Amino acid sequence: MSRLLLDREKPVKMQIYHWLKQRIIYGEFAPGMILEKNELARELNVSPTPLREALILLKHDDFIDMVPNLHTRVKLIEIKRVEENAFIRAALEGAVVEQLALGGIGKGVEKTCQKLIDSQLGAFGKQDYASVFRLDLEFHHTLVDQLALDSLWDNLYVNRAHLDRARQCSPVNVAGIRRSIEQHQQLLQLVASGQAQPARELIKSHVWSVFDDLKQIAPE
Repeated sequence: MSRLLLDREKPVKMQIYHWLKQRIIYGEFAPGMILEKNELARELNVSPTPLREALILLKHDDFIDMVPNLHTRVKLIEIKRVEENAFIRAALEGAVVEQLALGGIGKGVEKTCQKLIDSQLGAFGKQDYASVFRLDLEFHHTLVDQLALDSLWDNLYVNRAHLDRARQCSPVNVAGIRRSIEQHQQLLQLVASGQAQPARELIKSHVWSVFDDLKQIAPE
């Protein structure tokens, strides 16, 4: 597990919040896991106050349950939250790729995206699935940034957290990961060749494929 290096000149509670959220999304803090607050405070070398404030934010975002005087527990994956994220992401990224296909992305951006796809294939060959996921984020981030809308990626990133968590906490779906990389290649070709509607349809399929992974998880 990666350690948190606190910057004491920045709000501590937000650093703790983001660190805990990433551990939950990546499945390092698994669904149903009890979070021992005293142990976390010692590990992070922080007082109980900023940790408690960070946990309250995570509760507000539906990542944990807090039962006073009993426990703090990572929430189980809720299909409805995953569906909400998938709906928002498919709509927003669908609009992004449609706009890029109509307006063009430029050879420089196309080259950057192709390099990310090639790096994904390399990581996939090494069974380094964590790097595949990181490169997946970079690929989508690169496309979104071409619209030069400052808050668009931030909104997308927030509204894909439960979806990303579902994918990370699912059993490794090797065929699905390979298909996702292939879809990146197809998407890049569609956008670069100006095929707006097919690109939008492909993003929809790409995003909703997370439910193929969720089928492998027992309902409990």
